Amino acid sequence: MLDLFAIAVANAPAIEQRFQAVIEKMPLEGAAVVKRFASWVEAKALISINVQLFVVRNILDGAVHQNTYELAEDRAGLSGRNAEDILHERLQDYYPARIGFDRAFTDGEKFRYGTMHAGGVGLTDYGPYCMVLTRGFLESLNQVAYLPGDSLRICLRADHSVDEDAVRHSAAPHTHRHIMVAAECSTDIPSEDEGVWPQLLASKDRYFEVIFIGEVGINAVECVYVKKAEYAARWESAFESFGAKLDPASRALVEDFVHLRRSVVKGKVRLEVVP
Repeated sequence: MLDLFAIAVANAPAIEQRFQAVIEKMPLEGAAVVKRFASWVEAKALISINVQLFVVRNILDGAVHQNTYELAEDRAGLSGRNAEDILHERLQDYYPARIGFDRAFTDGEKFRYGTMHAGGVGLTDYGPYCMVLTRGFLESLNQVAYLPGDSLRICLRADHSVDEDAVRHSAAPHTHRHIMVAAECSTDIPSEDEGVWPQLLASKDRYFEVIFIGEVGINAVECVYVKKAEYAARWESAFESFGAKLDPASRALVEDFVHLRRSVVKGKVRLEVVP
């Protein structure tokens, strides 16, 4: 099996060389912008995980984040069903790719996936609530690697086997994450508007994946970000439409939101609502 985190560490010199090559080819002014962006990423970027509201509630109640394998094992233990069958059902068409990647690596079933984050709501296709993890949690990680995109897209062959050369080329350690990002974004960094820099780290068009091993509980959560439209819809259901008839699933969603709102009021978690 491959050791993703050792590969990332070993790739540091190559990442440094690629960054320097990018800088040397640019005009002085452009190079200065790229270096400033790299320093900004190093100072600001954290890890985020996009989740559904019930996951936020579970964590607020003292549970820890479950990756796909942990969830399957948990449900198997509670139901007596086979965990692999649950994995199939949960992952559906992504099953061959996901297990093809994870099971090629030592401790791959312990992998937790996030994205680099410096503002915004992250990758909402995975869930509307963006949990941003603390810098202390980030700095405490001993096993973490960064990739310039979706691991299933850049590190897998068509037969769902891992492309080891692609992994060795792409994976970056924590110490070199910022220059990997800067080199990848070098032609897209606006010099005059730093307000859009967070979008270079995580948007529908581009994101930087973070793979790590570590337990994520409430003490690891710095903040939760959510879009204003999602927040307003949940607020309407919870606090302004008491007479509305809701189906059981919608009622459960309302209760989860009320629980989140109560936790915010009590200072248990910080919530940022963004446009």
